[in-house]
Amino acid sequence: MAELTLVEAVNLALHHEMEHDPNVVVLGEDVGDNGGVFRATVGLKQ
Repeated sequence: MAELTLVEAVNLALHHEMEHDPNVVVLGEDVGDNGGVFRATVGLKQ
């Protein structure tokens, strides 16, 4: 099993849930193109 950082794991979990459930949304401050301060939401907009 590959080792992930906490931020990478959060990002993968968000990607997975958003791909499998169209009702999942991410709300919050600093969620956008740059992925936030820790870049946990990078790529979710696509």
